[in-house]
Amino acid sequence: MKYQIFISYRREGGDVLAGRLHERFTRMGYRVFYDIESLRSGDFNRALLEVIEECQDVLVVLPPGGLDRCVNKDDWVRQEIAHALKCGKTVIPIMMRNFEFPEELPDDIALIRKQNGITANMEFFDAVIEKIANSLLTSKVSGDREEEERKVEELRRRAKNGEPDAMNELGVLYESGTSEVLTQNLSRARMLYEKAWKAGSVAAGYNLGDVFERAAQDLTLVKDYGLSANQKDPVDEVRQKLMDQAMDYYEATAEKDYAPALYKLGNLKEEERMMPEAFSYYEKAAAQKYPPAVNALGWMYRNGMGTDPDPERARALYKEAVEMGYDAAIYNYANMIEQENTPQAMNLYRKVAYGEHPLPIAAYALGRLYEIQQQLRDAINCYERAIDGGVSEALRDLERCRNTLC
Repeated sequence: MKYQIFISYRREGGDVLAGRLHERFTRMGYRVFYDIESLRSGDFNRALLEVIEECQDVLVVLPPGGLDRCVNKDDWVRQEIAHALKCGKTVIPIMMRNFEFPEELPDDIALIRKQNGITANMEFFDAVIEKIANSLLTSKVSGDREEEERKVEELRRRAKNGEPDAMNELGVLYESGTSEVLTQNLSRARMLYEKAWKAGSVAAGYNLGDVFERAAQDLTLVKDYGLSANQKDPVDEVRQKLMDQAMDYYEATAEKDYAPALYKLGNLKEEERMMPEAFSYYEKAAAQKYPPAVNALGWMYRNGMGTDPDPERARALYKEAVEMGYDAAIYNYANMIEQENTPQAMNLYRKVAYGEHPLPIAAYALGRLYEIQQQLRDAINCYERAIDGGVSEALRDLERCRNTLC
């Protein structure tokens, strides 16, 4: 489940409290969906209802008069509350000072009166958070520390017994720095990968390749990983030696048909403009249903890189990767079909523009289509999101839309 808690709020009067709730519960380890106005217009709101369906709890921030506009069936706060109640979610009213329930409420949200809620006294905000977390929420904190401690202890036991997969997984935890139990230790990670590789873990061999490639790109990591490099050698020579070692590991694991290694070699060959070789590596990895490789092979067919152009084959490959849930393929497939099926393309762009790992380029593509349809406010939302994600081309489009509205 991507999110546990959905925060429903009305921007006028409720945005500050909604932001504080999001910040505090996120810090506590919950997965919280809090939309900073970006989805609150046009077709974007359909995506909000889908997020509600994922969540267990829906916090409804209620400033004074917060439900007055719910007499309008198109009011989105009403629709969020109604959808949450319909889906059987735990709906928790967070009532701000001077809030009062209207004498009459539409039937689809009338049950909100009977939900367990709390008055949000900002002077005792910590107590409010504690009451919500301990007494009202159905969701449990993500990343339970005791659970992770048990997992790490089990990995250590298995690694001590010589299990290569456990050594490799423990190395990943040391390298990533995401564990609440283990302190990041790149040198320890590298040593575990080496032991796991020698013990037969192909994944660990690939991870060693990644270690050397990272160090080649950022020489400050050489010491952190505990690698040997002659500091007197010219920088370019040091980088090349590290990259040669990375390639040795990638090629060794690719020989064992390890899909990520095949895909990585495809990337490297593509960067060198050795397209037939890149195509071959992608094809081998795609045969194992490795989503990034399936998407990359689609790109090669679409653009005639390393092979003859074949749009239908590209479409089929993109669709295959879409069914695997691969975000880049969702964007590429949408791009292929947007002329013949604009509504479907827009739905696909939305999915990855506002997903767990948003693609700014998808927001930009969606903005273009909204602008063509003269839905300029939605286009502006998209262009702003794309710019925030680093798509500088959207600056000109954003200015054009704003000038048109003015």
